[in-house]
Amino acid sequence: MTTGGRFVCAFRGARDGYQAAVALAERDLLERLITDAYATPEIMNQPWLPSSLRARLAERRAEGLPAERVRALWKTTIVEHTRHALGFSKRQTWLKLDGRFGEAAAAEARRSHAHLLIYSPYAFEAFTARYSHAPRRVLFQYHPHPELESRLLEEDRRRFPDFGESLDDANGDETAHGLGIRERDSWKHADAIICSSAFTRRSLVEAGCAERLCHVIPYGIEMPRAAVASPAESGFEVLFVGSGGRRKGLHHLLLAWQRATLPPGSRLTLVCRVIDQGIATLANSLPTVMIRHGVSAAERETLYTRSHLMALPSLVEGFGQVYLEALARGCPVLGTANTALPDLGGQANGIFLAAPGDVDQLTAQLEKLSGTLPSNRSLRTAAAALAGRFPWTTFRERLREVAAQ
Repeated sequence: MTTGGRFVCAFRGARDGYQAAVALAERDLLERLITDAYATPEIMNQPWLPSSLRARLAERRAEGLPAERVRALWKTTIVEHTRHALGFSKRQTWLKLDGRFGEAAAAEARRSHAHLLIYSPYAFEAFTARYSHAPRRVLFQYHPHPELESRLLEEDRRRFPDFGESLDDANGDETAHGLGIRERDSWKHADAIICSSAFTRRSLVEAGCAERLCHVIPYGIEMPRAAVASPAESGFEVLFVGSGGRRKGLHHLLLAWQRATLPPGSRLTLVCRVIDQGIATLANSLPTVMIRHGVSAAERETLYTRSHLMALPSLVEGFGQVYLEALARGCPVLGTANTALPDLGGQANGIFLAAPGDVDQLTAQLEKLSGTLPSNRSLRTAAAALAGRFPWTTFRERLREVAAQ
């Protein structure tokens, strides 16, 4: 079926660098992007805007996305940040406010008789609204289904009770009443579903979704202009990039690092915006582990190029964009099959796997790779070549194909 017409797209934040909205805008298929904060000229030209906020807001824009096609829900954004400042749970705040994006998308689709391409936390209200026309409902399931995530995290809690605190509080009553509606059931109202990994598709199929509705479209990467650099051949430099919580498997990595027999001078650097206290306690007890907060994009670039390995052994991951970031800089990666890594390549491309939550396998991989990666410059070239096969242009083309079926 060819739909014709434009789409209303909706999501919070600079999700995926706005690539889904840009994909639609490139072919004049974007009616409106509904989002939170966006750097429109009207906002950026306001003299009262503090320089610090101006700098942060400048990151909320994308080339190829016409500002006049963007509607920012500023009232919702102000309420959100006010609640954060008052100490309310961020999770509770998001669950309370996410429905507004779907409601705004529905209103825009009614007005313009547009179709819908909505990210999963914001789709339910838009997909279940009443319309005088028959919009095509395209769901972007960027994270695995919450039932699978809950099960995996609960199993890990039982196996590793010492890390009871978790930044990912997606398993409590809030999820049952909030995401249970939005994330759990949105696929039931979709005409097509875009998944960024086969693992995400599998989670939907396990929940009862027809596999024919799910289209796996891996994310893309903008390749760096600099040539692939090689770190020192001594020691073993490992990098972790991500939130320091249970879902990312950081406690598994730290336990494996603690057990592994590694070359002198080996070091594990953790780049975490936030980190669980229990995990941080373990990290701080290990003299060869360093925690870094507030790392800029330029600093992260340097860390990729000087590291022999980027390790992110996630228990559950919709894609894992940092894998592509690392590979694009020639840095091999170590992760699990519960990510997009099996969709990207294999060991010949610098991709190594351990079973999710298996500390013994992680330990063995660290020991093995510490002896092979530091001197293997050709593998860094192969890793960068693999990343080059996933340009954002391909992602956008495939997204448009699914949307317009």
